[in-house]
Amino acid sequence: MNSSWIPATTAGPPPVIDDFQMSCRFSNYGNFQPEAFDSVTCASCFYFIYMLLDHYKDRYNATLCDNGFGILVCPKNSDAKYCHCENPSVVYNLPEFASNSSRITPLNQLALDPPLPFHFELIVKDCCSAARYCCRNTLVKYHHRHDESPCPATWDGWNCFDSADEGMISKQCPNYIYGGSNIKTDYDGHSKKQCNADGWDLPGYGYKEHTDYTGCTRNDDAQAKLIAGVITYSLSVTFLLPAVVALGFFRPIRKSPMFILHRQLLISCLLYGVFYLCSTTFFVVSFAPLSGQVFENHIFCRLFFSVQLRYLRMTNFSWMLAEAVYLFRLLHTAQHSTDGETMNDYKIACWGVPGVITMIYFIVRGMNDDTGMCWIENSSNAWVEWMIFAPSLLAMGVNLLLLAVVVIILVNKIRCDPHLERMQYTKAVRGAVMLIPVFGVQQLLTIYRFPNTYYQVADQSLNGLQGLFVSLIVCYSNKTVRECFTKWRSTYQEKATLHTECRQRMSIQESGRLIIQSPQVPTEHVQL
Repeated sequence: MNSSWIPATTAGPPPVIDDFQMSCRFSNYGNFQPEAFDSVTCASCFYFIYMLLDHYKDRYNATLCDNGFGILVCPKNSDAKYCHCENPSVVYNLPEFASNSSRITPLNQLALDPPLPFHFELIVKDCCSAARYCCRNTLVKYHHRHDESPCPATWDGWNCFDSADEGMISKQCPNYIYGGSNIKTDYDGHSKKQCNADGWDLPGYGYKEHTDYTGCTRNDDAQAKLIAGVITYSLSVTFLLPAVVALGFFRPIRKSPMFILHRQLLISCLLYGVFYLCSTTFFVVSFAPLSGQVFENHIFCRLFFSVQLRYLRMTNFSWMLAEAVYLFRLLHTAQHSTDGETMNDYKIACWGVPGVITMIYFIVRGMNDDTGMCWIENSSNAWVEWMIFAPSLLAMGVNLLLLAVVVIILVNKIRCDPHLERMQYTKAVRGAVMLIPVFGVQQLLTIYRFPNTYYQVADQSLNGLQGLFVSLIVCYSNKTVRECFTKWRSTYQEKATLHTECRQRMSIQESGRLIIQSPQVPTEHVQL
């Protein structure tokens, strides 16, 4: 497939747009009302993604209809009386994007040889949703103000370009180009479009604008990272869920301040893992039911990813900090007793503060940078993302500082009193060791992300397994938890044994009662 597309036909002269009408620009086709724009661009999405592939281009005639309803697809050498845009049976489009659904055949009924990929409709829908969002976003940003830029905002068939001044304009390559894949494929690099003083560049194509997609190369790292993430987060969720239940089930540790902190940290890790798996299932994979929302930049998916990537990430760091502060309090003030603490202050701070910051972030980003695919990527305005980065880095820095202080305190106390009962500090030392994985030390090692597949997969795997490591340390290998479980199991077995004995006694008593109440047969009636 060529790196830059050339439409098979024009859509006729651009419609006349008065000053009060809002229109959306489609490169090489003209300006359209939003509804007509949705229909034309959606048909072109299918054309540019699939019908320019050699195995279809050589077998079928595919043309975008001048009426804008859809794309005409007929086998080569078809009868012209049958193959024309007024025949709805050979004009295809997605009904939810077509301007007149009665004049087209749904795209999922198109049968080609070789068959289209089973998920092709969803791939096309992603592109159509991106075009629709481009149109609506362009209307909001550019219609009600005078724009003197030489290059107007436009949709080029695969990507949305804002109005621009002279120079080379680049855009991130969308992942639906070249037909996508079973798992959404990311593309490295950027597409490029040249803006000249007299408009968008027309290099060698006469009146046809040109976008260079040669820089878009398939990035297999994304697929490997996704698979690693799904596996590792699934393992973490599998271990975290029983751990959370256990720390809330056993009465001796349910209200212990230390285990309250442990439980809240596990809940935070569990929620992040669940959100990751849900986002992968519903938004990321190509057959995901809500994948279209990503390219529409729908408010629901913006809210969803804000909760996952901002709020829950900050709660993880907050509860890590809470663990460090609490351990420091235990060691720094030995005579201080924390028994009976409800830890409500910790809960308000560690759940509430990230929530407030996330809400402010959501509002500020919506006002300053409401673009991109559901805000999965960071904002182009760095100061907006620092609203999230700064608290997280601060929490991690304080954690590491407190860990160093805890170690120094322990060493000094042991040196000052060599006869001191070391068992008194066993839990504290264990807690200090526990803080190393819950700090997310691997994130400090991966602040700078090297462009290496193995490195990125390892990074994703360590992040995904963090919940598993934390649950092993604070629950499954914890002596107190194991003692509680052993005691509960013994009690349960004793109750089960007692219940069985009671049932047996009742059964024996019931049998004896039946024997006493049964009628006796006189011996004279017995025949010899």
